[in-house]
Amino acid sequence: MYFLSLCRKFGVYSVVRWLFILKLALSVIMLLAGPDQIYLLCFFIASNRVFTEGTCKLLNLVVTDLVDEDFVINRRKQAASALMFGMVALVTKPGQTLAPLIGTWLLCVYTGYDIFQRDAMNNINTEPQMDPGRVLAATLRQGCFYLLVFIPITCALLQIFTWSHFTLRGKRLTAVKSYRQNQTQNVLPQDVKTI
Repeated sequence: MYFLSLCRKFGVYSVVRWLFILKLALSVIMLLAGPDQIYLLCFFIASNRVFTEGTCKLLNLVVTDLVDEDFVINRRKQAASALMFGMVALVTKPGQTLAPLIGTWLLCVYTGYDIFQRDAMNNINTEPQMDPGRVLAATLRQGCFYLLVFIPITCALLQIFTWSHFTLRGKRLTAVKSYRQNQTQNVLPQDVKTI
């Protein structure tokens, strides 16, 4: 709700861009603070979740603007909104499925610990005087921390780069919206039923 009020005031493009930048800044701060700052780590995890979910919800507004732009550019009689929202679902759902698999693989690559092996403790190379359980716990803790921090940093950098190329904003968005509004007002009442 708060993000929507910010969108009304500053525009969707600016709010989403600042959410990406804030996500990057918090990730870098967490990386510099280290894994021992438990309260900061809890705040980081919660804020990362809130900003990510907030951004995902705001992107529906962006898709709506893209539908309007497609309507105007291609001079359609009817907006292709179902097609656009379906395409977004087609692209995002596999990402939600693959993310845990990639995270598990990265954890295995970084720590050498495979969570699907029963005897993973025996496969860890440690010095003879070291307790394998402590080494494994420290390695897993560090690996989880790096995944927790580096994945949001990488995603935020990619999102900021990609979002900087988004051109449907400012005067162009205003022109598309005004044209779309005029087209909607010119539709006769009996034509509304067919749409």
